[in-house]
Amino acid sequence: MQWVARQNFHHRSALMQGWGVALLLVACALWVWLAFLLAGQADAYCYRTVSNCELITAWPEQLTILAVSAPLSVLGSALLVGGSVRRQTSAHILQVIEMQKSEDRARGK
Repeated sequence: MQWVARQNFHHRSALMQGWGVALLLVACALWVWLAFLLAGQADAYCYRTVSNCELITAWPEQLTILAVSAPLSVLGSALLVGGSVRRQTSAHILQVIEMQKSEDRARGK
């Protein structure tokens, strides 16, 4: 039963890491898209009679991309770090248990 519980815990940790990586990849794609939108503003021009530039029309789209990508980045990072910590903690606990068992065997001899 202990082996099944450890495998289940390991699987959930790997799943957390997978979701974290997926969310970070989506956030990265959004950041790249935002960078292309910002780089495309170099050819923006202003009308001579009006002080408003063409850039103003692109702001809502850029702010929406930024507003969506920021929480995805935070959540993806949290899931990736949480899954990694769970896996490393599990491995550490298993090593401690193995060391305790080997010490008990050495004392029993």
